[in-house]
Amino acid sequence: TISDDLTPCYNASMIMFEKLGCRRISLDEYRREFELPYMIFWNKYFPDLTKEEEEKLYTEAIYQVDGPTPYKGVREVIESLHGLGMNMIVISSHLHDKLILEARSYRIFDFFKEINGNIHDKVEAIGAILAKNGFDPEQTMYVGDMTHDIDAGKAAGARTVAITWGYQSEARLRQAKPDHIINNISEVAQLLN
Repeated sequence: TISDDLTPCYNASMIMFEKLGCRRISLDEYRREFELPYMIFWNKYFPDLTKEEEEKLYTEAIYQVDGPTPYKGVREVIESLHGLGMNMIVISSHLHDKLILEARSYRIFDFFKEINGNIHDKVEAIGAILAKNGFDPEQTMYVGDMTHDIDAGKAAGARTVAITWGYQSEARLRQAKPDHIINNISEVAQLLN
């Protein structure tokens, strides 16, 4: 939800498809079929692929493609929220090392209490992170761009916010029944009121 990583992730995934002896799929099919936890997606196409094999291949492939770029206005919103004393934590399935590099290059690293990458199942992770930090789930907003994000936030008892400019369409996100749907990052700050 911070950076536009759809194209880099798609390109890395297509490198993997070729290494695994399969033809590439279209970006539209990737966007339609990709889901979290990510092994659900991979096992649709490669039923015998293990999580360990996927992680090794993906790590090799993601370093062969151009990196993501931050969405317009994200840094300003994150800086503003930090200035208001909001505790912010990143929870992502993307490689932890890449997330750290990106956060530093976007000049947002210091605004986060934690940056957590390599998260396979966010449902398990969010509850643990809330407990570790002593956060009240009812005072927590979880922002994501996939139905799994909404499901994970709900499972932890947090307010859920779906953004419409990421991986999944607004129609698909609505099916998960998030507490809020926003079309612009600046709307996050308005939800705090």
